[in-house]
Amino acid sequence: MRQMARQWRWLILAFMVTGCTTFCGVDRTKLTPEQVVERYLDVALNMSDLSQKPELMSYTTGNLKAAIEAASDEVITDAYIDRRYSIISYSVVERRDRTPRETEITFTLIYKDLGKGDIKAEEAAKITTENTLSVVKEKKVWLIREVLGNKTSFDFPLSEES
Repeated sequence: MRQMARQWRWLILAFMVTGCTTFCGVDRTKLTPEQVVERYLDVALNMSDLSQKPELMSYTTGNLKAAIEAASDEVITDAYIDRRYSIISYSVVERRDRTPRETEITFTLIYKDLGKGDIKAEEAAKITTENTLSVVKEKKVWLIREVLGNKTSFDFPLSEES
């Protein structure tokens, strides 16, 4: 159970990558799959309390929605509210349309792992993660269904001492 919670923490952290975008006020039925992922990330990065969990879930369906819904308040707080990382960059790498109602979005996230906040950014490990998401269209709205793949690499800074 602990390992599963740890995997979801990495998954949730992977979603926290971008700030406010220009999508405010846009009709949800007009959002592209990439825009839905960005809206989700915008909510995730700007969460300040647990009352925003329903908004976060409004961009999800299936396995991902069930995982967030079942997550304890502690897990949600650790993943979304008590941030222990510094985002360096985020970019969509690829879009693969599987059917007119299903697509896969692959994105890369690079961030510094600050641990419990006691590590300086320049001393922190740089983490690069590439995630592939299944995004499906339900009732004319694109929703994130699940994470299909995750590749993560760690780059630890070298000490100047020999």
